[in-house]
Amino acid sequence: MDDQLAGPWLIAGGYTLALALLLLGGRFDGRRPTAAAVSYALCGILVSETSLYWLSAGSSVPGWLWFAFPLVIAALAAWRGYRQKTWTGRLGGSGEPSFGALPVRGIAVTGASPDSVDTAVEFGHNGHRLLGVEYRLNGSTDFPDLARTADLIGGTYALIQLRTPVVPSVVITPLVGAFEPERFTPLEDSRITRNTVGAPKPDALLQRFETGTEFDRRFAVTTSDPEFAAALLSPGVRELLTSDPWFRVREVAFHGGSLWTCEAGTLTEEMMFADSRRLAVLASTVDWEDADFRSASKASDTSDAGWLGGRRGPLAGLRVPLNARREATGRQPLSSLSLVARTVVALALVLPGLALAVNSLTALTGLAPEARLTVTATLRAEAGTSNCTSCGNGNLVDGTYELDGETHEVKDLRWMSFGNFPERGDVVDVSVTPLWWHPLIEGKDTGVILLLIGLTPVLAGALLAKATYRPRPRRV
Repeated sequence: MDDQLAGPWLIAGGYTLALALLLLGGRFDGRRPTAAAVSYALCGILVSETSLYWLSAGSSVPGWLWFAFPLVIAALAAWRGYRQKTWTGRLGGSGEPSFGALPVRGIAVTGASPDSVDTAVEFGHNGHRLLGVEYRLNGSTDFPDLARTADLIGGTYALIQLRTPVVPSVVITPLVGAFEPERFTPLEDSRITRNTVGAPKPDALLQRFETGTEFDRRFAVTTSDPEFAAALLSPGVRELLTSDPWFRVREVAFHGGSLWTCEAGTLTEEMMFADSRRLAVLASTVDWEDADFRSASKASDTSDAGWLGGRRGPLAGLRVPLNARREATGRQPLSSLSLVARTVVALALVLPGLALAVNSLTALTGLAPEARLTVTATLRAEAGTSNCTSCGNGNLVDGTYELDGETHEVKDLRWMSFGNFPERGDVVDVSVTPLWWHPLIEGKDTGVILLLIGLTPVLAGALLAKATYRPRPRRV
């Protein structure tokens, strides 16, 4: 079969199958580490080999790089599965919850069977009793509409709980678009949706409650006892919920002797301790009727160092002070995975763009070596017709040139200059740029165009890095 016809379908099919394997790995993750590692490894192999097929004809990417990529993916998946399997054991906790609620068909049910969840771990920490639950929304047609939406995307959620005295049910949910029109927060709004779409609701009859303050603009409160909700939402509690960015994207609930929050994603040690610390801070702010719990809660060390201790997760030396700066400017704290992902994306934008910009500058300033390109074949772009085979290819040139005593062959050089398009047998001057992938630049106008193209991702990556590492305070 003609590669030009089959190629796009092979590329699309390879990436589609890789995505399916990635989702399959996510379904196995945390429950069957070996199956998850195999799925992730096969996904990495497909991505690398599809990318190799796509790029091999148009660039000189070393083949070993693409074969090494799936090995890195497999190693990371195996390491993540190992950590997920072992951190709960290191805590010395129990998999049989003695308090709290477990999600059953989108409802938080007290005394439910742990069979309804994938992972459960309960342990004591800093005077509190904590429970972490990982569960997956699946299969039930009895879900509420929002939970059914999460079911369609196969969502995995973590429910982190802190034991409290038994009190009436109160659910505090951050509102999407709460800061409009002063501020547009699409990323935070999407995170609110992800976290709340699969959050279980208490198995109690709830009614809407309002405080009559600015707090109602940012949070929706439902409760089984309006009098208790009014006492619970004291000025100190409202100040904490509105000032701490962490509560701005996560729902918290009091129900059945438990204070909990729900977050999209698998239950990790980093998430368990980071989220439970915020719950402990909230618990210490509430004026409990139970004097013993009130005293113990206020005496608990909820500082970042006191609560987390040595359990700060990977990259703690970088992430902890970074998150302190972010929270001081009203930004969301970042997990290790989010920090790595943002950094990788920023580098993926900056490095290639910077290489292209530097290559263009060397050509424009005359620092790049010049060579004489002998044109051996050309392909001129044509207007679209029913039998056009070169539409969209641009003006392409094949040829050879000598540099440092060696002869180099050029295939499918895209001719971008506004000058005369060469014919077969013509000899033209080109600049051989110094940085990989050493593109040829055939004129000053092409150098300017490529400089602008290169600076665009550099600017985007720099803005992402600045928003990640050096955010500005939000405008009120």
